[in-house]
Amino acid sequence: MKKLHPNDCVCAFCRNEIDFDFPDHLLDKIAEGEVVLFAGAGISTENKVHCQSTLYEEIRASLATTSDLSFPELMDAFCAQPDGRIKLLEKIKRRFDYFRSFDGFLRPMTRFHRSIAPLYMIKDVITTNWDDFFESECNFDPFVYDSDLAFWDASKRRVMKIHGSITNFGSIVATTDDYTQSFKRLNDGPLGAQLKSLIARKTVVYVGYSLSDENYLRLLRNIARLMQGNLRQSYFVAPKIDLEKLGRAPAPLIPIQTDGSLFFEIAREKLTERCRITRDQAFAACADLLDDIAEAHNKTADAFIRTQHPLLIFILSYQDGLIHALQRIIRMRRTGEYHSQMAVQARVHSYEHRIEELSAAKDYWNAAYALGYQSGLLFLILNSDDDKGPWPPFFDVPFDVAVRSLSGALRFPKDKLPRSVKVQANRILKRYPKEARLIPDHTPYL
Repeated sequence: MKKLHPNDCVCAFCRNEIDFDFPDHLLDKIAEGEVVLFAGAGISTENKVHCQSTLYEEIRASLATTSDLSFPELMDAFCAQPDGRIKLLEKIKRRFDYFRSFDGFLRPMTRFHRSIAPLYMIKDVITTNWDDFFESECNFDPFVYDSDLAFWDASKRRVMKIHGSITNFGSIVATTDDYTQSFKRLNDGPLGAQLKSLIARKTVVYVGYSLSDENYLRLLRNIARLMQGNLRQSYFVAPKIDLEKLGRAPAPLIPIQTDGSLFFEIAREKLTERCRITRDQAFAACADLLDDIAEAHNKTADAFIRTQHPLLIFILSYQDGLIHALQRIIRMRRTGEYHSQMAVQARVHSYEHRIEELSAAKDYWNAAYALGYQSGLLFLILNSDDDKGPWPPFFDVPFDVAVRSLSGALRFPKDKLPRSVKVQANRILKRYPKEARLIPDHTPYL
């Protein structure tokens, strides 16, 4: 893949982007949807490549101590002061808000999240991170409490936040007591049971994780003991790896020495053809098309207000469908939903059936909308395969009238429209009298 910096660059980012061989076994597992990610703090706010100091260092400096305390012990010391717990949560919140306010922080801190968003095959993430980047950048649904588990199957992509979330202050796991209570929940509770099930059944890829969270390591040891050594092969991705420490891990871990974001960017590159992952160029093309079709829609609307030509009713509905499809594609890009060309293709076929049903029922207004929406989906697929894919017509209808321009629509004789089309057009025109200067606007419903 194309690098942003020269090959000989030794900046803080590039020196972590180490060349590596991608294991075929892991590539197969990603393609099959059999991978779960375990994401540690190193992928986002606690990576010193991204920021000047870690939260641990800030807290230690505020306490003016040089003691080499563990993370929870240091948080204990901070919380021991008056209103310490409140001050700690406020400090964490301010830190995240500050990072979010600058692109210079936010872009590198969320690069990892953007790298996995297109990998629609990855459905589950486990994280110790408090930030909400998986939610905001990839549209993952957060699972924090045992009661959340009831909605597991209702979610398309899930992030299990075993140390809580900044969006719910009461859930934050920071102190020694927090860790004790967290381990009990994970070891005995239903959310912990789901966590253990994922680790036992899936191939786990650890990224940005220091192998120093004793709670998780204890849990992993328990799982390994129960599985009697039959844990699946897991992988450990990091630019710097302590092989001795890795060898002491309770699960078999294959080291891959490189940057985690680069690793998944290359995974996408390798799997694009095999898994039919939509290319970025297709989303850019959708944004370009949206601008042009919106302009055409405005001109069509102005012409309808002037003339109330019945054919424009159906052209406007078609354009609404096309606009809504493009808007949703662009807005939902980060979810991975439209990165699966197979899923988009299935949706194209479902709209074909819908168009046939609506046309058979002589509901041409809704059929026109469905035709426009289908055209937007098809455009995405065609422009992923070819960066100069064909653009859909800006003027189209779901019945036997050939029209490809606004001037052509205005010239079309009203009495030449099919009778059933004229009947529906007259019903709609009654709701939009000319003096009201309104246009029939199709909402995103069928």
